[in-house]
Amino acid sequence: VIMAAGGFVQGSSIELSADGPIKPPYTAFLQGGVTYDHVKIALMYALEKLDSDGIISI
Repeated sequence: VIMAAGGFVQGSSIELSADGPIKPPYTAFLQGGVTYDHVKIALMYALEKLDSDGIISI
């Protein structure tokens, strides 16, 4: 996913990715984000999905 915000120099972008290993421990890594709010919303959606799929309990 490539994103850009108004605070960047014209033509620049930032990448947001979430990765995790396929073997235990299943730690997820979230790198980058346009703003704190974007990262927080992405994390909230990810946690809700994991909870609804029964992978975690929150």
